[in-house]
Amino acid sequence: MFNIEPIKLEHCEKLLELFNKTTKRNDFLYEQLTIKQFEEKFYLNTKTYEIHSFVAVIDQKPIGFISGVFDLSTNKAYITMIVIDEAYRRLGYAKQLLHHLENKLLEKPLQQRKIEIVFFNPINLSWHIPNTNALHPNAPGIDKESIGYLFFKGQGYMDFAIQNAYYKDIRSYEYNQTILNINEELKRKGFVFDYFKVDQDHGLVEMLNNLGSPVWLDTILKHIETKGIDNTLLVPTINNLVIGFTGPLMVEKSMRGYFAGIGIHSDYRGHGLAKVLFSKLIMGLKEMGAHYMTLFTGENNPARRMYENEGFEIVRTFIDLRKVDF
Repeated sequence: MFNIEPIKLEHCEKLLELFNKTTKRNDFLYEQLTIKQFEEKFYLNTKTYEIHSFVAVIDQKPIGFISGVFDLSTNKAYITMIVIDEAYRRLGYAKQLLHHLENKLLEKPLQQRKIEIVFFNPINLSWHIPNTNALHPNAPGIDKESIGYLFFKGQGYMDFAIQNAYYKDIRSYEYNQTILNINEELKRKGFVFDYFKVDQDHGLVEMLNNLGSPVWLDTILKHIETKGIDNTLLVPTINNLVIGFTGPLMVEKSMRGYFAGIGIHSDYRGHGLAKVLFSKLIMGLKEMGAHYMTLFTGENNPARRMYENEGFEIVRTFIDLRKVDF
């Protein structure tokens, strides 16, 4: 007998086993989870979001699950994961799970009547860079090479953005001659690259507001407030006026060099500042002991040329999906 019910604590160990078994597939690159991690990502609510997870059961045996999120701060709905035991695929169970979750999420006071599979989902899942020991801490959208992508397309979800994942081993990184030449020219013009000097530099908030990213603003100001003079925010300045940023620089447990973003104030673009800033980020992370860097950028983002010129290669493509026709 087939049944769909909310995931309970007693289901989690069996579903964790199914999830971790599925990670052995070439098109399911997610890092294996512990039971605590599984419960945090697919079972436990927080003050800022509700998790809605459902298990598919046949004769009291869990054969798959689906999980989604309702973000209380934005009133938006996301799908995080769907996994079906291989022995029960292509029998319609995944469709029934999806429709059950959709109906639950559509009961919420959504800002707009849509459900997305996208980076902004507050649940982060790390995934393996193929043919390496590297990890990236989040997966935007859905892997284009996965069977899940075709499944959601068949259920009315439409592509709206393409995100390319880039990777580079930075352990032997050196500045190339083009960067060295641009850097010398910038020095002659009075530009300086260094960590943010709390007691000397100014214009940080104005620069961040100019870039227009609330996430960057929040992340960077919290870092400065916490670290003070020991911050690792790398900034270009002219006469101590902050005109861009990258960082904060840090090395994750996986030996990945952290990358939050990079930006230059609109009044100072066209000088090559971003190119030199990015190269100094790579060198700084290498000197801190990072083994590699990973990052995402949109298919049509001009910044991809900067990454590719530094030897970053596309290792996977993820698609952002949404469904609005219910």
